[in-house]
This record gives sequence, structure tokens and C-alpha cells, in this order.
Amino acid sequence: MTAPIQNNILKTYFLLTYVAVLALVSDSIPVASIFQDGLIPTGFMLITWLLYGLYYLLPAIVVTALVKFISKKNTRAVYATAVISGGLTTLVMYANAKLFSLYGMFFNGFILNLVATPGGIESLGGSSASDVGFALIALGFMSAQALALWLVHYFYIKKSAPQLSFKFLPITALVATVFVHMGFALDSYTTNQLNVVAQAIPFYQTVSARGFFKSLGLTTKREAKLKLKGKLNYPLNPIQFKQPAKPYNIIWLTSESWRADTLNEKIMPNSWEFAKGAARFTRNYSTGNGTRMGVFGMFTAMPGNYWFPFLEERRGAAIIDVLQQQQYQMSFYTSAKFSYPEFDKTIFAHVPAEQLHDKNKGASGWENDRNNVTDLLSFIDQRDKSKPFFTFMFFESPHARYYFPPESVIATPYRDDLNYATLSKTALRDNIVPIKNRYINSVHHLDMQYGRIFDYLKQHQLLDNTIVILIGDHGEEFMEHGFWGHNSTFVDQQVRTPLVIYKPGSAPLVSDQMTSHMDVVPTIMPLIGVSNPSSDYSTGYNLLAGEKRTHTYISDWDKVTYVDDDVKITQPVNAKSFALMTSSRGDDTALPSDERKGLLQQKQPAMLQLVQDLSKFFKKKDGHRPAPPR
Repeated sequence: MTAPIQNNILKTYFLLTYVAVLALVSDSIPVASIFQDGLIPTGFMLITWLLYGLYYLLPAIVVTALVKFISKKNTRAVYATAVISGGLTTLVMYANAKLFSLYGMFFNGFILNLVATPGGIESLGGSSASDVGFALIALGFMSAQALALWLVHYFYIKKSAPQLSFKFLPITALVATVFVHMGFALDSYTTNQLNVVAQAIPFYQTVSARGFFKSLGLTTKREAKLKLKGKLNYPLNPIQFKQPAKPYNIIWLTSESWRADTLNEKIMPNSWEFAKGAARFTRNYSTGNGTRMGVFGMFTAMPGNYWFPFLEERRGAAIIDVLQQQQYQMSFYTSAKFSYPEFDKTIFAHVPAEQLHDKNKGASGWENDRNNVTDLLSFIDQRDKSKPFFTFMFFESPHARYYFPPESVIATPYRDDLNYATLSKTALRDNIVPIKNRYINSVHHLDMQYGRIFDYLKQHQLLDNTIVILIGDHGEEFMEHGFWGHNSTFVDQQVRTPLVIYKPGSAPLVSDQMTSHMDVVPTIMPLIGVSNPSSDYSTGYNLLAGEKRTHTYISDWDKVTYVDDDVKITQPVNAKSFALMTSSRGDDTALPSDERKGLLQQKQPAMLQLVQDLSKFFKKKDGHRPAPPR
């Protein structure tokens, strides 16, 4: 085969692959709404879509060209490289489009962490059917690329085919790159009408051109972003305590994806009955829309954005330090992994490995939960009764795919399985009721395991000296606002969880005041003899002392949301992207644009408080401690 023919075959093949990439990318672009916004957003959308389609394909083109240069006349090696690199490109763009469709995000640091961290992939809860489905999809993309190359080769060898020339493509792409990125930069200083388009283009890269536009007399209209970095100063002062003469035992039970409205008499009869004798907080907000920030916030009593410096410095939670100093016997259990999220390097960083039990033998989440409860009760049974104990368990039953045995079925019909490989937004809408029924059954199984613990405590007269905490890491949405699961938005369904705190001797309480995961530790610390004000180690409140909050914070990987009765305001944190502040009413209904400006201006003192709270536990550059913001 002559070099010109091979060149034309590869050009045509990559042109077809480019069209496929454009089709996959278009799935995330709201074409109709952008078209309604006018000519400028529409033109920007078309040019950016065409340009970025080339960017996504560029690595495959470069790798193939490199192999072609090295291998000289080895046509098979060149073709194999073209098929594999092109197949991987289309497969990645397909997965990215599917991720956006289901969860409203593209591949980002959170997804990379999920893939790279031990236990991350397992946390997804995929089934064998899903694994087979993904394998078939990958095989399908590779086969499609091989077929495309074979057809192109056939027509060039056997038939007459057009000769393609892309002589002016590099200079055209370069000019277009400058045009769209400088255009976006200019718009960000003026009208901000291109932001929605840019957010719909996967991995859109921005330039600010701040110096250039400043020389033209333009000033930015971008809303301020939170830049929060530094060395931890946690706690602000050494924790002082005097261990009570009769210290409480503590049992801390946390469930994956435990949605607030499931704590009721029908779904969770055991927990409902137990909560009647405890303090139950009906309007509790997690510190995150995912497990990482949710569990971190409940143990540190701080906004989830502190996760990153805690991870970097391998800092554990202060409450764990206190309990260790008081010689508490400890044993922690999870039906997931302590390595994902990296709790063994953050909140439990100072806990010996032999006290962290995550070697699950069960085939599914419900079996792991059942086995771990057995082990937890065995630990309590075999403890040294002259010393207090603290035990924690993380339950997995309500995590998608939602796990339960046949005896836990109370809601029908339900899906037998969830095949992630075949899920789509349309399929979710059509099947959301049986999917949610599956979730309800899994929560009912969770309640059965809670019931085993409650029964044990009653039978062994431990409720007279044991604090019991029931809490979820975050909620779970079932398409109420267009998404399924969690980690995508900050709507109530994704961030509201039950919170029950049982303290021996306290009168039962039902409170509909706003509470947060950040309030758990400030409520427990005084009960174990800590005398510091809670502001030394938290941004939370003592719920059993009548303290009340007017607002709270909810975090994800790179954003934080301020919440009060009136509004939810979401801001990027340490973000290099163009993401802007977003807002809604406190009940998640849309906030009209004519009200937004006035309300945000009204909330400026609250936004200042947010900045103070998110920087409170960082050392200042001069080494002095920041003043507490309260």
C-alpha cells in the first residue's frame, strides 16, 4: 500500500470517528434552550462543539501518527493503534455523556479519586450484569471502530474514494481556539451569557485574559470565588476534659444513603419505636451530598471542605483523640471500605488498624451489614466491663443497588437488579417507582439490623449508660429534581438525613429546628467531660443544651452550599473553572432572576460568615491563630 493511500484511509477513518465524538458530546448540550438565548450563544455553542470534538480526538490522532512514523511500513500496527485509540476515545466520551446524563457531572477529580483509591470501584455497588454490560459496550465500541476502518480501507482499495485534504485545518483550529476562548473571557467581563454553554461542553478550558481586558478599561463581573487553603490549626486550643466518674458508652450507627423521610413507623418500625425515647431531629442536613463530606462533617463538626487539608496532614477527629485519652475500648466496622473514602487517613487516622474492621465476607451489602452487627455485638459482649467502649458502624444496605434479603420486602413491585450499563435518564424515569421500592426494602432491612442492636442493649441493661447515635451520611434522590442517587446536587432529597441521639436519662424530644451533622460532636463532647467551648473544635451547636442554628453548610468535591430558611447559595471553592454562584429558594424551587440580586445582597453578611467559617481552622500566614468568627 502506498503512503498516500494509507494517509487518506486514516484521514477518512478519523473523520468518521470525529463525527461519532460530536454525536456523543451533543448529548450534554441543551441545544433548544441555547438556541432560544440568541445568536451569540448559538454561534458560540456550534464553534466550541466542533472545536472541542477535535480536541478530544487529538490524542488518538497523535498516537497513531507517532506509531506510523516509528513503524514505517507496518500497516497492521498503525491500523491497530488507530482502532484502539479511536475506540478508547469514543468509549470515554460515551461514558462521560452517560455520567452527565445520570448525575449532572463530567469526569473530574472526584471521579479520578473514585477510580484510583482502593475500595472506590467497589463502592459503586455494580453487579455482575453491569460488569458484563460494560464489557459488551467496550467491545461494541472497539468493534465499531474496527468495522469503520475496514470499510474505509475497502473503499479506498477496491472502489474509488475521495482524496481528503486538511491542509488548512491546523491554522483554522488555532484561530477558532483564540476566537472562542477570548470571546468567552470577554463575555465573562460583560454579559455572562456564555457560561451555560461552556458548562455543557466537557472539559471546557478557560482563559481570563485579565491583564489584556484591564488595559482596555474593562472590569470583571465575575462573582468572587472562595480560595481556602492553608495549614490546619485544629483544634484552636488544646482540648481540656475531665472524664466523668461514670463515663458513657457510645454506639454510633451511620447508614449509607439514609433519606430523611424513611424514618417512619411503616418502613423502620424498630428505629421509630427507639426514637420515641430519644431526641429526634426532623430537619437535619448532612455536611455533604456524598459519603466523604457527610461522614467527615459528623465526626469533625466542620464543613466538608476541610477534608482536603485533613487528608494532606493525616489529621484525625478531635473526639477520637479524647476518647483514646480516656482509655475507651474501640472497635469500628464498615460494610464498605475504610480506605474509600479515605477515612483511615482522615477522621480515623489515629485509630490502630486492628480496630478498623472492613474485611467483609458477605456477597452483598445486606449480608455484610448482618455479619458486622454480629461482630459488633460480640465486641460489646467480650469487652472489659470496667472500661467504657465506643463502637461505630457504617451500614451499606441502602446503597445502590439497594441490598436486602427476601424477608425484608415490604414494597412491591421492585426491580430485581440495577444494570448500570443499560441505565439512561429515560429508563430511570420509567422505572423510578420499582427502583425506589427496592430502596425502601433495603432501608427496612437496615431497620432490622438496628433492631438487633436495640434488643441487645435492652436485654443487657446497657441503655442506662450508653449514648446511641443514628444518622445517615447523606440522602438519596429519586428523580424529584431530575437526578437519581446523590453526589450531583444539593436538593433536600440528597442532603437531608435522620438524626436520633439517645442519652440516658434525657426526656424524649422531637425537634423540627434546623440541625446539621456538624452538631453531633458538640452535643457529645460535653457528655464525655470536655470543657472547651464548641467553637474551639467545631462550627456546630450543642443540640441537647437548647442551642439553635439559623443556617448550615453542605459541601461536595469543589463546592459549598449555604442553606437557611430562605435560600440555598452554592459557590465554587478553590475552583479554577468558570463556575458561577448558583442559588435557589430554601425549598429548592427556582429563584427568579429579578429576586436573585436583592436576596444575594441581603445575604452578604451570611456569605462573610461562610468565608470566616471555612477559614477558621487555618493558620494565618503570620502564624497566629484566626479569631473565632462567632
